[in-house]
Amino acid sequence: MKNKKPILLYLTVFYILTEGIIYVSFMTGDFNGSLKLTTITLLKYISVLLCFVYSVIVFTLFREKDTIVLAAAFCFTCISDYFLLFTESFTFGMLSFSVVQLIYLLRLWYLDINKGKRTVLFYRLILNFIIWVGVLSILKLLGILSGNTEISERLLLYVASFYFVTIFHNVIRSFAYMNHYKSSKSIIFALGMLLFILCDINVGIYNMEGFIAINQEVFHKLYSFAEIAMWMFYLPAQVCIALSGSIMEKVREK
Repeated sequence: MKNKKPILLYLTVFYILTEGIIYVSFMTGDFNGSLKLTTITLLKYISVLLCFVYSVIVFTLFREKDTIVLAAAFCFTCISDYFLLFTESFTFGMLSFSVVQLIYLLRLWYLDINKGKRTVLFYRLILNFIIWVGVLSILKLLGILSGNTEISERLLLYVASFYFVTIFHNVIRSFAYMNHYKSSKSIIFALGMLLFILCDINVGIYNMEGFIAINQEVFHKLYSFAEIAMWMFYLPAQVCIALSGSIMEKVREK
């Protein structure tokens, strides 16, 4: 383990610097249009692929269960972003992202070292399902899931609502984990999940025009900010989550 730490250090520094350069490049392009849209999109996808590659290398070095869980999550993240960035198959992208959040739910359960008292994973999944059904019921009452909505849009809303319930559940769990176990791993992962949901809030704003009527002037301002803010939060979120997997310290109860 000790002789692998210098390798991990150099790898991590290279990873952060590379992601930083890519981040500044596509954010600059988003702000002032200095790059072609296809170039910006490609840079964004490369940044996500780097997170996957980094997680795979960390798994190869340390062979910890947590590292393979993260590598699996980033594999599905790459699949999700491919659909969302390069195709019109948004439902497939959200389905894959739902798998990512279920993997993070599994990770948070696994990282709970207080095994004698930790909640059974099945109960967490049931709770997630019950909240999802509740959200769907509210959407139905509000008329957002009415029979007039096209089947494709309804399916996307079903999947997107499940995804949002699961990530919201994970954000709460990640901060509870951070509060209970004071460690660099827990803090960085909670920060990553917070940035992740901030990205998704802006994705929701960016895509809500087709579902919710809103004052055009207000929507234009929200839309303009959300268009930039999605990836402003998203890549830092993925980098934080990837880095949390490279921390091999044992967490301790507070």
